[in-house]
Amino acid sequence: MNDPNMDTALQWADQLGPPCELPLSLLLSVDKRAILVNVINNNLAPAGDLLNMLSNEEKERRLRVIAGASKEFLPDMVDESARLNLCLRLWSGCLMAAKTIATHTLSGPNVPDSRERIFSYKIDRIAANDPTYLAGVEAAAAFKRLKSEKYSFNGVPRNSPVRRYG
Repeated sequence: MNDPNMDTALQWADQLGPPCELPLSLLLSVDKRAILVNVINNNLAPAGDLLNMLSNEEKERRLRVIAGASKEFLPDMVDESARLNLCLRLWSGCLMAAKTIATHTLSGPNVPDSRERIFSYKIDRIAANDPTYLAGVEAAAAFKRLKSEKYSFNGVPRNSPVRRYG
């Protein structure tokens, strides 16, 4: 699994500020996080490479749509920049983990060895330093269930946060 869109979203989030704590509106419901990630996903990256295929105008348009759509999920976050920062980190963590636990991808089946490598050397390391990204990783299984997609924890380290709500 090597989708640069999640890395691009993290870079954009870093430009907006440091990671923040998850607000109460999402803290208590992993399913609500998965629904928000789905809304973000439908508007941020419906197709294509975020870094190389978007003009600045299209990037800004998509971010404005996400900022508006996320208001309903994050009523306790009035600052648009902070809300976008949170959305980009949440989406990146959730999608990176969801793609890694998927049983199949566009490039073929996921195998336990690749899951172990990706979680151990990338996903879990980022999650250890970014509470919003961590919340996204925790929501990956809920996101897969929302989309009615199969997933597996085979190969995922036992202590990985992706297993918390699996």
